[in-house]
Amino acid sequence: MRLLAALCAGLFIVLTAPTASAGQVLVGGDRVVIGGKVCVIGFNARTTAGARKIITTGACAGTTSPVGVVDAPPDSTSTPLVRTGPASTTVVKGATEAAIGAQVCRYGPTTGWRCGTVQAKNQTVNYPGGTVTGLTRTSMCVEPGDAGAPVLAGGQAQGVVVGGSGNCSAGGTSYFMPIRQVLSAYGLVLYTG
Repeated sequence: MRLLAALCAGLFIVLTAPTASAGQVLVGGDRVVIGGKVCVIGFNARTTAGARKIITTGACAGTTSPVGVVDAPPDSTSTPLVRTGPASTTVVKGATEAAIGAQVCRYGPTTGWRCGTVQAKNQTVNYPGGTVTGLTRTSMCVEPGDAGAPVLAGGQAQGVVVGGSGNCSAGGTSYFMPIRQVLSAYGLVLYTG
């Protein structure tokens, strides 16, 4: 199996989602430049003290973890929005976990809005950077450049894409880090509307 753990490095491939710039509204699924790196916004969140954060890939956050957290640019605006198309968004309402068999969708900057079903939870995947546990496996396709994409079930945040196998022409398997694990690990609260 080919895990797309290094997808952040391939973000230059196809630009279909906007890249955040100075003063821009931050929307899940868009790209943003953080510390000179082009990263995908998974979800906007904040600490209990109100510091604005972006949940993204670990590579963009400078960690070996598949998912990481970075500071939101000071001149940006954080929102509870996630992109569903080049000119459309939806509002994150919460983080209720979807059951196995439920439909989930994600917006990846490379391949746009794609849906599939939850196939299994608490999965362990080995990839060149190490072993990752606690992942959710889905039938959503992913391609290089989609790592960090936000995963939703309706208006409920599910997690952040960390990789997968296959492609969006033939189909494939993808994995995401459940959002509740990320929020708990970093002491964050999602922006919701």
